[in-house]
Amino acid sequence: MLEYGFQPIGPDGVMFRLDRGNERLIVSLYVDDGVCATTSEALYRQVLADLSKKYTLSDSGALSYYLGVAIDHDKKSGVSSLSQETYINTLLERFSMGDAHPCPTPSEPGTRLLKLMCPVWNLY
Repeated sequence: MLEYGFQPIGPDGVMFRLDRGNERLIVSLYVDDGVCATTSEALYRQVLADLSKKYTLSDSGALSYYLGVAIDHDKKSGVSSLSQETYINTLLERFSMGDAHPCPTPSEPGTRLLKLMCPVWNLY
């Protein structure tokens, strides 16, 4: 990514930023998957064309699912929502909790927790 003029964002080496004048493109990579956000459709198309010369890439259109997170865009209100409902339901089924019923709090309101109620861990 650096050879294409991208600058790393953070120490993990998975997020990169490309600035060209007033235009910006941000890329997040994970193994063989990636997602882009940009202020310029033209910059996006140019970068995609440049990277396609060296890598096999595809444009899947508007982002709707990425790394286990469902993404919903309401263009009218300008609001994006994230959900891991499918992932959570999969976990519940895996641990035979598919019939579990949600509750607003994990215990009765007003329950007092004390330090001596905590388990003791002997790690050494």
